Amino acid sequence: MVQPVRMGGAWLRERAGGQAPPFGEERPGSRTLVFGAQAVAAAAVASLAFLPVLAGREAWLVRLAALACAAALAGAHVAWFARGRVRRPVLALTVQAALGFLPLVQFGALWSTAISFFAGGLLLALRPAWAVPAAVLACLVAGLVAGWSGGSADASVAGAVTAGVAALTLFGLATAARLVAERAEQVRELKRQAIAEERKRFSRDLHDLLGLSLSAITLKGELVDRLVPDRPAQAKEELAELLVMSRRALADVRTIAAGYRELSLDDECRAAAAVLSAAGTRVTVARSGIGDLPPRVATALATVLREGVTNVVRHSTASWCAFSVSTEDGTAWLEIVNDGAGGAAGGGEDSGAGLRNLSARVEDLKGTLTTEVGDDGTHRLVVAIPVRSPRAPRQGGRRWAS
Repeated sequence: MVQPVRMGGAWLRERAGGQAPPFGEERPGSRTLVFGAQAVAAAAVASLAFLPVLAGREAWLVRLAALACAAALAGAHVAWFARGRVRRPVLALTVQAALGFLPLVQFGALWSTAISFFAGGLLLALRPAWAVPAAVLACLVAGLVAGWSGGSADASVAGAVTAGVAALTLFGLATAARLVAERAEQVRELKRQAIAEERKRFSRDLHDLLGLSLSAITLKGELVDRLVPDRPAQAKEELAELLVMSRRALADVRTIAAGYRELSLDDECRAAAAVLSAAGTRVTVARSGIGDLPPRVATALATVLREGVTNVVRHSTASWCAFSVSTEDGTAWLEIVNDGAGGAAGGGEDSGAGLRNLSARVEDLKGTLTTEVGDDGTHRLVVAIPVRSPRAPRQGGRRWAS
């Protein structure tokens, strides 16, 4: 049964080559939490600007005006800066500057903290080279206003520091919101890529791994059908082999569903020879030094061998086929040669798709896959994949066996 697609963090790391997704895994509700923290921070800074006015001796109408300005500053910050993106920066900075500086005429030092909204907006909307000096200047203005009204240097320093801390708080939370939004988008993109890659992997494995098995089952079925009337004993033997092949095809389906694709190169060599023989093709096999190949290299060669032999059976009129697998000078080699390049079915669409799949598999291992057609009608497929530890050529050359 096909396994459900798992979208957990471990699976995403596996599809990303063992690396964690950018900024780690997204936690549910993180964007809501960051947005809520910004709203609370904006309300707190607005309160720091409004509460001194409320505690003063101003008329109630003036106090209501201060409350409206503070609420407008907090609302403008949440609307234009709190979602992780700066929206309408010119309008936002204009509103913050107007609501931050104009009330200073009436409230003086009591309103100096409100300038932090404008300073924080500068840090969010402008490039650092412009934003930092402008924000520092805005905080200094807040300090000077506080010192002028309070009549002391301590009041001036306290006003500048308060405005600077509030501006940095607003800037930090808005930046956090932007990073959370970017992380969420990158995780979504990674999931989309992982799903597309899994679909591609499933389609490729279905084509490459089941093609040979199904072709072999078809050939065996046709042979059994011909043998039943005259040679029932031999038909029974062939039927037993057909059952073995069908069980193997079922195992391949489970392999594809589970995503586990390690194959035995020795088993594939024997299976390929059996399928070619069943198809009436004379087959010659050579194997040399393949026992210590890395599993990924052996699996890639086994898959290429499957698809190559499937193409010989289904897309050519070959009377003979020879394939060899060997390692020489730190490179694993696979060569498949047959005389059926001029067959009627020598280059179907399915064959082309198979070769593209094989090329992708081999290129993933830094290898090469080449095909060529000789003047005498022979078709040659050659694969070379580098292995980690170079090996010297084995003495005696290739050992051919039929």
